[in-house]
Amino acid sequence: MMIVLNECFDSHTPIPNKRLLHSSLSQLSQSPSLPPSALRDNEKEKAELMEKVKTHPIDSKDQTIAELKEQLADQTQLQREVALLRADKETFVSVIGSLQKEKEQLRNDVANKTQKLEENEKSLVQARQTIEEMKAELARKEQFFVSSEIIIAFDPNHYRVNGTTVTNISGRWVGCFTKPVSKGIHRLSIKTAANTLIGVIDAAEFPKHLTSHSHASPKAGLMQNCSGYLYTASKNIVLNTIPQKEQEFSVEADLEKRTLHFFIDGMQQPHHFIDIPVPLVFALDPYTQDVPIPIAFWGELELSSVTFQGTGHNLG
Repeated sequence: MMIVLNECFDSHTPIPNKRLLHSSLSQLSQSPSLPPSALRDNEKEKAELMEKVKTHPIDSKDQTIAELKEQLADQTQLQREVALLRADKETFVSVIGSLQKEKEQLRNDVANKTQKLEENEKSLVQARQTIEEMKAELARKEQFFVSSEIIIAFDPNHYRVNGTTVTNISGRWVGCFTKPVSKGIHRLSIKTAANTLIGVIDAAEFPKHLTSHSHASPKAGLMQNCSGYLYTASKNIVLNTIPQKEQEFSVEADLEKRTLHFFIDGMQQPHHFIDIPVPLVFALDPYTQDVPIPIAFWGELELSSVTFQGTGHNLG
């Protein structure tokens, strides 16, 4: 009996089963006598089979178990990697969610700051507008303006109406009076230098007092710059602040309310006159010889400068 294996085995073909191989070898050894050439061939085949058994000792079942173990290990490793990827994915999703929340918060913050910036810009524009209005009002108040209708009297028989503008007066026994006014709010302002009385007198009375004796009239209300006293009917009645040199000394008459207030550099004084006569003239009575008294303003105002009630005093 001769078993030919050349066609199914080579040096790289695995032996499927050791038992089958040993059975084949036993059959070869127990077969009837063969011719010498056949015996040689069988011996050769037997040697080749033995060689294959030596070089391929692993049973197919063992090989399958090893492959399954390797596959199981690979699967376990794959599961671990999948678990890690899922954890990474969850972390990534969480980070993305946090970033989106931060983005939304930043967007809201930017919107709020933009709104506040716009509100601040509007407030700044309004503040600038208010400042410009205040500057214009201040410039209007500080604008040099003196009516040409101011009477300057040198004595009871010699006085004149100045034809242009009066910027200052000087000289003892020189009275300065404005034109009569009967309505509105009017102001006369000077720069304090010489000893001077400033205020108002009844328009019907002032021709009798064209020199510097206006304070003698019971219908006059004046304030003296060197003492701060209010004067009427040749007597001082109450004390205000004493103006300093070069300060602006103003008197303001409201002919509707019939009040006469005094101001130093725009600051209202606490004491004032009430029930002043209407119509009236504004009066300046210099007491110092040849010291100029600059007239800073004379005219009608749109609004009163009075900011508080103060204490009112009657004339006479």
